[in-house]
Amino acid sequence: MPQFTEEERRYIFAVAPDDSQDGGIYRAMSGAAYFLPSVAIGCYGLWDGSFKTLGLGFLTLVVSLGWGYYTELRHSHHERTGRAVVAKLRLAMENRSLAD
Repeated sequence: MPQFTEEERRYIFAVAPDDSQDGGIYRAMSGAAYFLPSVAIGCYGLWDGSFKTLGLGFLTLVVSLGWGYYTELRHSHHERTGRAVVAKLRLAMENRSLAD
């Protein structure tokens, strides 16, 4: 068994699937929470013929997209930690298969 750092252990417990989590539905609803209001405002602007409302819908869409990029950059250390965990597991699996 590889020796994981404390940060790597926290990562494993954070991303390991749990019976109470449904990743597909959660991801879909999370994404919808960001983009559905923008789409609704934009559709209302089209229906009403108001360029101001349509522009507001577009602006909220751009802000949501920017926020998504910001959170991806802010959490990029999770990807590095995940790669370290997987590298240790792969090395342990390779060493175990050579010993068998």
